Amino acid sequence: MTLERISAFITYCIAVLMAKLGKFDLQDVATITGMLLGIAMFLVSWYYRRKAYRLLESGQITRGQYESAGR
Repeated sequence: MTLERISAFITYCIAVLMAKLGKFDLQDVATITGMLLGIAMFLVSWYYRRKAYRLLESGQITRGQYESAGR
């Protein structure tokens, strides 16, 4: 594959993505952004709660520190 074919493929993919995103109005974009932020916050919270629980299991933190981390 040549560099020209790769860049053309990337350009076509971006064009298709922009065409699909062009049908959304501002309210749709705000709704999708809110949903993505909600999912991201859930995943961050899950990750750090799991990490704190593993530290509690291994004895590196106390029960009080574990409970204060969830606040």
